[in-house]
Amino acid sequence: MPGTSMEQKLFPGMQDRSYPAGKLWEGLFIPIDNSGLILFRICFGFLLLYHSIASLLNGSVYKNYIAPPFTFNFIGFDFLQPLPGNGMYWYVALMAVLALGILLGAWYRFCAAAFAAMWSILYLMQKSDYNNHHYLVLLLCWFMVLVPAHGFRSVDARRGRITPTNTCPAWCTWIFIAQVAIVFFFAAISKLDADWLSGKFLMIRFSRLSMHRVYGILYGQAWFPVLIAYTGILFDLLIVPLLLWKKTRKVAFILFCIFHLFNSFTFGIGIFPYLSISLAIFFFDPQSIRRIFFSQESNNNLYPKINTTLVSGRKTISIFLCLYFLFQLYLPVRSWFYPGHVFWTEEGYRMGWKMMMRTKSGTVHFKVKDPSSGKTWTIEPSRIFSKAHMMWLSGSPDIIWQYAQRLKNDFNKKGIPNAEVYAIGQVSINRQPPRPLVDSTVNLAAVPWQPFCHANWITVYQRDP
Repeated sequence: MPGTSMEQKLFPGMQDRSYPAGKLWEGLFIPIDNSGLILFRICFGFLLLYHSIASLLNGSVYKNYIAPPFTFNFIGFDFLQPLPGNGMYWYVALMAVLALGILLGAWYRFCAAAFAAMWSILYLMQKSDYNNHHYLVLLLCWFMVLVPAHGFRSVDARRGRITPTNTCPAWCTWIFIAQVAIVFFFAAISKLDADWLSGKFLMIRFSRLSMHRVYGILYGQAWFPVLIAYTGILFDLLIVPLLLWKKTRKVAFILFCIFHLFNSFTFGIGIFPYLSISLAIFFFDPQSIRRIFFSQESNNNLYPKINTTLVSGRKTISIFLCLYFLFQLYLPVRSWFYPGHVFWTEEGYRMGWKMMMRTKSGTVHFKVKDPSSGKTWTIEPSRIFSKAHMMWLSGSPDIIWQYAQRLKNDFNKKGIPNAEVYAIGQVSINRQPPRPLVDSTVNLAAVPWQPFCHANWITVYQRDP
């Protein structure tokens, strides 16, 4: 039996390997116990099922996809619009069925791919309800398409649709750990902001509970938001290393659960806290997970040699994973290359793990001018959108630009070509005095969208002392 190598320490359970020593990346293909992956599939499928059903029952589907006259899709995906009539109800109901398939491991590959595609469509279709958590689910859905999370404890394995297995390549678990590390690291970096460090943002978010006759005893204290602010930074920075280190793993997991349960109670952020707790599965020894949750499963031939098919394709997989995670490192830092405050301009904000960092409120209306006749019209979007959607429209420069383009096209259809569109409004960020978000003298109908350049028509944010 050879001595314990670095690869064996990083990838517990390794017995055989068929690659030259010294290539650490080869360790990603060591077969390991897949118990953690199987347990996560069950938890993930349940959470997706719960979310889909809850969206149907709590009015989210109606509010975001049926009630609005149109949705604000990600720019470039204008073709993604809601299904007519009750189509979106059936759409989400189908997602619930697919989530059940993921949970049970029934027709797993099809259900995982179909759900990932349908979730991606919803995500790209409506950004006026943008949430970093929804973006994380999107990434995890596509992870689940790639990994063999139905090796056992699945309908597919029991019905003979696949050959049951109790192993998976090590990369199938490490991609989840790496993604979690990126999320928490950049969440900590984004908290190095004056409104967070002063506790002001959390004081705003705690305002509802601070008025409660019981919870207000704690949430109403001036020191409590500051304590949570600095605790949050330390937690985000340290939790992944503490979960990786075996000596601190159990204590870290307890703190992990407390942190996310606190967030669930305080902020009401859906399935995200429980999804995060589920992701902690990947930090534990999979053999321990097997003993606790799958003790009746066979443990024979747990670590077979890597087959030649896997070896032949591992360079391709390695290159793909390197490119993916380099892109994931780029997305959060791209906002650093734009002038201005990212929470104000929103340039580089989405997909950057800037979670729970700012609140915006404001108003906006549009002036449309016919350059030929000089006639003008005032357009009040608040007449067709709910207050929730107006919050996003008034506070998001790219959505303001999209609405201006829509007005331009609408007036062009009415026989008024080259209509000029001006946005006029005021926005408050974190309860600062309201200020114009966009330059009301700029004809937005004539401004092209340049995703990699700063938009000069967005005003400069000035923080009050």
